Amino acid sequence: MNRAGTVTASALVLLLLATAAGAQDDPSTSGPTRRLAVDTVTGYQDFLAEDSTWPIQFVVDAFVAVELAPGWQVSVRPVLWRVQGEWETLLDQASIRYETRRRANWRVEVGKFPAPIGLGLTENRAGNNASVLWCHRPYYSSVPSIGAGLPPVSLISAVYPFGAQVAASGTRWDARAALVDRGPVEYWKTGAGAARGPNGIVGAGITPRQGFRIGAAGAWGRYANATPDRTALGYTTINAETEFAFGYSRLSGEWVRSRFDAPEGSRTFEGWTAQAQQTVTPRVFLHSRVTTVRSPAGAELPAVATVRRSLSVDSTFGYRVDPELTVRVGHAAIRAFGRPRLDHQLGVSVIWTRRWW
Repeated sequence: MNRAGTVTASALVLLLLATAAGAQDDPSTSGPTRRLAVDTVTGYQDFLAEDSTWPIQFVVDAFVAVELAPGWQVSVRPVLWRVQGEWETLLDQASIRYETRRRANWRVEVGKFPAPIGLGLTENRAGNNASVLWCHRPYYSSVPSIGAGLPPVSLISAVYPFGAQVAASGTRWDARAALVDRGPVEYWKTGAGAARGPNGIVGAGITPRQGFRIGAAGAWGRYANATPDRTALGYTTINAETEFAFGYSRLSGEWVRSRFDAPEGSRTFEGWTAQAQQTVTPRVFLHSRVTTVRSPAGAELPAVATVRRSLSVDSTFGYRVDPELTVRVGHAAIRAFGRPRLDHQLGVSVIWTRRWW
């Protein structure tokens, strides 16, 4: 990101904080008529790697919601993030939402919002993620190249498309459908040739008991545009996820399978994530996450082509200094595609969450 973009994003965040601070001092806006909500998550993260030094990361993640009228809400989420040694200015959400109750809870949303598929996107904010690592690895990693000249893709990705979605829920069920302009397999940093067009996403879940949910979702569309020497290429993704919370424990996981059309034939990748979190005391918690992704035969791989499965194991010890400040330390064991051995890393992160209004 250039210097102008950095200054613009920083000014936006500071303006939001100043507006919120000013509103806190205005008694005319307090009480049950409050229609503005502003919160920020600020984080620092550093990993010391066996083979190299992971670039230090910083993030300022703001969320602003304004109630226009009963049931109507506008949401904006600007993010300033230093990742892989470069600053990124992101707008992860800018949408208008309408909610109503008609035999079930209904929500209609139009604009830019998280792709409604995948467990990792529900935790794609430093304050919502218990690991030292702020995100689920597959969502920010590309799979081995499917073919020369094709855009990079992920098993499942942290994309925030433009589109429209409808969601409904009852006491023991939920369902959703969306039409968006970016597929949930597009690498989060848009590559040349990535398709722009209709992508469908549908999903549903059941909650047999409080704290226990099982869900499934699917997505389809195109991931590569047509060129003079080929037709447009499509994909299909299916996802299954579950979550079980009881006492001071939480278990969750997901399985993903993505199939991509390619000039030499289709390529299918699949993987899964399992994680557990245990609250030991009001201030201390433990978290562990295991993720693996399998590459099919025929996909291009660097170095050692016989290693077709990536693996990561992240273990975290967390300490809540106070309700707003959390310090985390942890260890990561990572084996990337094409590498025969594990890379061990030690990490630390500091997260400050603040509800301003």
